[in-house]
Amino acid sequence: MIINFVKTQFWKFALFSLVGLGAFLLDWLFFNLFYGLGLTFILSLSLGWIISMFFNFMINRNITFSARGFSIKKQAIRWILVYLIAFLFRSGLGKLVLFILGESPLTANIAFFAGVLIAIPISFIGSLLWAFKKN
Repeated sequence: MIINFVKTQFWKFALFSLVGLGAFLLDWLFFNLFYGLGLTFILSLSLGWIISMFFNFMINRNITFSARGFSIKKQAIRWILVYLIAFLFRSGLGKLVLFILGESPLTANIAFFAGVLIAIPISFIGSLLWAFKKN
């Protein structure tokens, strides 16, 4: 029973990661677009994140966690809270990296990647155990 649970969660995490890769690419593209246009690091990070999160929510809701049969409003509110917490950790770490390395297009991208690494486990665990939890 435990082995089946671990296998199931492994495949969910693998799919979650694949969906996350797509969202990450959208996020990174828009982050660099906005940052290249002269917006601040946090504003660029926020706008890229907002754009990619719509894609992320819909795919994870409908495919990864197969939670279509449940209230989208309740899921969306929980999901937004999970991702806001992950975003706070992500942006905090990003700002720390910029503080240490200084701000340039290269270090902004390093900060972007560092933040993503901390956000992935937070968002997966929050999505699995709360946002898309089946009652």
